[in-house]
Amino acid sequence: MSPLNLASILLVIASFSCSQTSKKLPIDAKAINLNYSAMALVPFIENTDSANKAILLLDRATAIDHNYFLGYQNKLIFYYQLKQYDKAIFTVNKLIQLQPSAHDLYLTGGLLYEFTSDTVSSDIYFNKSLGICNSVLDTMKNNNSDYEMFIANKAINLIMLEEKEKANFFLKQFHDGLAADKNSDNEIRNWIYSLINKDKKQVMAALINQAKN
Repeated sequence: MSPLNLASILLVIASFSCSQTSKKLPIDAKAINLNYSAMALVPFIENTDSANKAILLLDRATAIDHNYFLGYQNKLIFYYQLKQYDKAIFTVNKLIQLQPSAHDLYLTGGLLYEFTSDTVSSDIYFNKSLGICNSVLDTMKNNNSDYEMFIANKAINLIMLEEKEKANFFLKQFHDGLAADKNSDNEIRNWIYSLINKDKKQVMAALINQAKN
């Protein structure tokens, strides 16, 4: 992952969300097939007609199965490409209904609200995401496979809430701990460390630039 490639937060919800399903429900086969058809259009996502066609397919999938998490999740890819942020926010809220403890969904919602310049709503979502990250990190061991993701998302939430000093202190502590670990992943370490001294505007600029590419 390259430094500040944060658009991935909007385009692909972390696997954490899917793993938090409290009860696995069978998915309608027709909905699954419609999702496959929609995702086959990802290579043509820059074509507006293709993106809209994919959304229509996914709308049909979620109409068949109202609890089809992946169907809603994949809509975000196309809504984001089309810059239909209001519809993306509606979809994130549906995902949150399905997975209310998924910190990354609230972070995604907060970032989408930032794109609509609704900072009051975005702060609510960032604070919710931060609270979940803090509660998990309080008991999570640093060898957990999701540890770095929670660290990065906590830092991003702090930055987006304009608590830069807290974010820097937290990130430096994390970086110093990794520096002493010979088994740590340098790429992950460097990406997370690159968030130090970044402010809200810089994070959003990185997202906007990514959206234009």
